[in-house]
Amino acid sequence: MDEIRRFGSFSFYVQRRVVLEGDRPLRVGSKALEILHLLIENAGAVVSKEAIIAHVWPSTVVEETNLRVHIAALRRALGDGLNGQRYIVNVPQRGYSFVADVQSTAVDIAPSPEPAVTVPAKLPALLTSIKGRDAVIDHLVRQLPGRRLMSLVADGGMGKTVVAVRVAELLCEYYQDGVVFVDLAAVIHPSLLPAQVCCALGLSFDQQQPLECLHEYLHGRHLLLLLDNCEHLIDACAELVEVLLKSAPRLSILATSREPLLVALENVLRLPALTFALDASGVSAADAMAYSAIQLFVHRVAAHQQNFSLNVADVAAIVDICRQLEGSPLAIELAASYASVFGFKGMCEQLNGSFLLTMQGPRTALMRQHSLGASLDWSYGLLTPTEQVILQRFALFNGAVTLEQAINLIHCKRVSESAIFEAVVQLAAKSLLVVEMGEEAVHYRLLNVTRVYALEKLKASEDFPLLRAQHIQQRQMRVIEQDRDYC
Repeated sequence: MDEIRRFGSFSFYVQRRVVLEGDRPLRVGSKALEILHLLIENAGAVVSKEAIIAHVWPSTVVEETNLRVHIAALRRALGDGLNGQRYIVNVPQRGYSFVADVQSTAVDIAPSPEPAVTVPAKLPALLTSIKGRDAVIDHLVRQLPGRRLMSLVADGGMGKTVVAVRVAELLCEYYQDGVVFVDLAAVIHPSLLPAQVCCALGLSFDQQQPLECLHEYLHGRHLLLLLDNCEHLIDACAELVEVLLKSAPRLSILATSREPLLVALENVLRLPALTFALDASGVSAADAMAYSAIQLFVHRVAAHQQNFSLNVADVAAIVDICRQLEGSPLAIELAASYASVFGFKGMCEQLNGSFLLTMQGPRTALMRQHSLGASLDWSYGLLTPTEQVILQRFALFNGAVTLEQAINLIHCKRVSESAIFEAVVQLAAKSLLVVEMGEEAVHYRLLNVTRVYALEKLKASEDFPLLRAQHIQQRQMRVIEQDRDYC
């Protein structure tokens, strides 16, 4: 005997946890089916988010984002909202309600439709908690199922991989054929890219070319590929992504990179820095913990110092540390590991010099994550010689400048104005130059960590003495002109 709940054109077989649309079984994950069952059994009533989470995940602590992902998957599978038909509605501040009419029947022998299959995700395990990224993760899990290609873009150390893996975890039940992580960091030549994707998928391509193998395997599959660290293979990644999206109409791709792929269908989301306070004046310990950069710093300090908690005496120094590091997760984690050596005030002083670039990370981290300097070495090595020169010269500006101001200092016989313009575009695209849109003008600046790195490179060049003198002279001229305007 199996109980059946009928609504619209659907039949839900309760005991077998199967949903049919006519004679066609829907592919819905097990958690989503548990949610559907609970809502149908309470049709017409509001079921709180807390009650749903307690029912579906009774022995696991999960985020509300998990629930929203499965609700969204159910709505998509049921065509909720199409042709005016509604099934699941969100009641703000209360929960969810199943609003369609439900009829209950029972049968002695139920049909044997294709059961729902949950495909395990091939993802690396996240070993640390994620701080301050709920809004970005929520945005991605809402947007990605309706888009074929999304690129998560940011400079090194911003946590692109962690965010992308978390998003893939939350979406694993939505993609019928699973989600697969492809680490491109160790791929040294573009020609090896298709083979790396094949290996991640567990495919053997002994008898055929890897690209042909990918076409054959991915065609018709509903799958999410997470391509991590695309920047050093950007042209090859762009070409491969475009080819795969054309040949596999149900494939979706989430890419992480320090610059966009610039291909058709791409939706770019730039991962922002963690939030931090600009000034500690009047900021209590509770107020400080509202900033995600400080949350991460305190969390990592507590991992090194047992029983640590933020107190008001430490707020000013910690606010200053996070402000100097401008919300970079990698920089904050590295600084937190040294707090037990220098103290918080001592760390503030250390961050003013080149020590900022040499702070060492975990021994097991990737080489480019061993230090901030190593992370920037990775980005710097991907620049053209002209882009490297212009990045160095931007370090002379202690703040944001207009394009005209930058050209006045950087322009010389071997660096034309057109080269500066193109380099600014590329440096901004590669997340090395911050673009600030003002009401009257656009300004550009380097993050503090990047400026320290670029200044070290500039000091080692033969151009430094002349450029420094020129910069000082221009700055003095601006002061004189301002005094004349004042008079």
